[in-house]
Amino acid sequence: MASVEKSRATTEHLSQGLDRATHAVYDNADRHLVSPLRGHHAGDPPSSSSSYSGEGGGEEEGRSKLRLVSKKLKGIKTKTNGIFHPADRKKKKSGNHTTAPLLAPPPIAEAQNDRLFHDAPEQKGPDFKEVLKNPISTVQSAFHGASGAKFADTMDNQVIAHGAEVRLVRAYDEVMDAASEEEKSKATDNLEDLKKARQDSFVRWTMDRHILAVRRVPPRMTSWPRAGDFQVKGENGKGHMQWLDYGHHLLRYHVEHYGDSHIDANPNLPTPSEEALNTSLERLIMISTPYQMLLMKIRHIYRWDDPRETSQYLAVYTVLWALNYISGAAILALIWLVIKRRLYPPTLEDIREEIKRSEDAEMTPLNITQLIEQHGSHGWTDALRHDLGPWLLLQLEDFANVLEIWRNFYEWRERRRTTISLVLLTFLWLAVTMVPLHLVIKITQFNFGVMFFGLFPIATRYPQYRLLASPMKWLFWRVPTDAEWAIARLQVEAKHRKEAMRQADSKRTEEDGEKEGDVSLGKYHCTSCSHHGDLQVYSDGVRYVSAVRKNLLWELKFEDVSLLQKVGAGEGLLFVDTKDATFRVSGLKSRNEVFTQIIGYSGLRWQVSG
Repeated sequence: MASVEKSRATTEHLSQGLDRATHAVYDNADRHLVSPLRGHHAGDPPSSSSSYSGEGGGEEEGRSKLRLVSKKLKGIKTKTNGIFHPADRKKKKSGNHTTAPLLAPPPIAEAQNDRLFHDAPEQKGPDFKEVLKNPISTVQSAFHGASGAKFADTMDNQVIAHGAEVRLVRAYDEVMDAASEEEKSKATDNLEDLKKARQDSFVRWTMDRHILAVRRVPPRMTSWPRAGDFQVKGENGKGHMQWLDYGHHLLRYHVEHYGDSHIDANPNLPTPSEEALNTSLERLIMISTPYQMLLMKIRHIYRWDDPRETSQYLAVYTVLWALNYISGAAILALIWLVIKRRLYPPTLEDIREEIKRSEDAEMTPLNITQLIEQHGSHGWTDALRHDLGPWLLLQLEDFANVLEIWRNFYEWRERRRTTISLVLLTFLWLAVTMVPLHLVIKITQFNFGVMFFGLFPIATRYPQYRLLASPMKWLFWRVPTDAEWAIARLQVEAKHRKEAMRQADSKRTEEDGEKEGDVSLGKYHCTSCSHHGDLQVYSDGVRYVSAVRKNLLWELKFEDVSLLQKVGAGEGLLFVDTKDATFRVSGLKSRNEVFTQIIGYSGLRWQVSG
């Protein structure tokens, strides 16, 4: 038992110094300040090699030999200059002094073996067959991959790199596996150097990428106001206090004393530039990493990925809701999270788990840095587009639909539906006005729980039912979007035009192949089934007749159509029937007009699906 506690204490001690250091971290002269100064003498340039350790003894020995040879060559050069330039030698002797070490030295080049559990993903270029088949899309994909690689390299080189984390964990393993006190002391010193280098990387990232300009804080010019300086004698000889001037001087003193570093001397807005925009974007992405992990955790809960864990959260939420303590519990949880971070900071074992997730492509990444490590600098953009693209596209479409519904509701595009929504809003207003405030808050919290634990899982796990699980859709039920309104508008116009055409043209000819009750919508030259011909469109269906011999290749009723889709580069149209049989035409120059004619004159109900 004692050995377990000792091992745990050792682990906690070795894990200290992983977070960003406090301002008072170097109040005492520790080895991080003393050791760099020992190696700096007159004329020695500052070096960052002391802050980082190599991967093995052979590599460290090679660097030591290289430094020794460099030092000897420098000594020979100094002696030669002293012989031929004695005046310079006297000048150097008179001005001999110790060169200050470089503050927060940049990281050295990483070793190739920077993976702990899994090998790095292989970066493949575009395949020759893909270039021949889809040259434009292949070039675009390669361009996006190159842009993603540039961004990934920036993230990896400037912040705490993955290789630095791996070296830190390996150094920790060397300490724990040391066979003697001498080996353990050497491994501990190596670990401390790596932790110092970690702190340097934090500083270097901020100084190099975030800070583009600084201004000197002006010295404080305002002194504490004395009451006697603001007393003025009147005509009658009595003094009175100028409280307005005294208060103004006192306010100015406090502003300068406490807020001088928070007042921007330049009132103008910053000038946008590519460097400034890139810096702001990088800061936003990196600082959002913890929030990305939080969002992934929330998503994990409301999707019921772990039913037992989600049930526990649901039970706690229900109890807090019954006790009217949700708001207080939220504040208390925030306080506890901050205190817990102080009591239980991240350890090297936590870093090991993060490395394991970052290198395992089978695990779900919790932030963008893990995604980059899993799929490589060239492949992470494709992985992000593949995993997040469909969901993001769906969210954008739904958000655009909501905005269109609000506008059409306001503009009374569908009068009956707008009236019903106004009645529902009126009842909601009466409930909020007449019901006591504490009961309104309780009902709101209950509705939030129903949405989080009940509706969100349906919307995410079964996207086809997401609109049925949307309270916003309930409130504005069947208020049309712009697409739905456009289809309804076309069909109303088509209905009147079709009746007029039937009255004007009561007799049809059999040569045109029209059946009784059909209305011809036109013939359009195109290609289908490798045959040139005409696409004949009627109010109840389409048929394709070849140009040679006028053969009927296929015919399709609109009642049997399950999908009508625009395809190709602007001149293709695809029909899919209820049996999943496909009928495709290409080279249709009037594709958009044909698409509109079919939707309008068919008189069927169509649902927008893309």
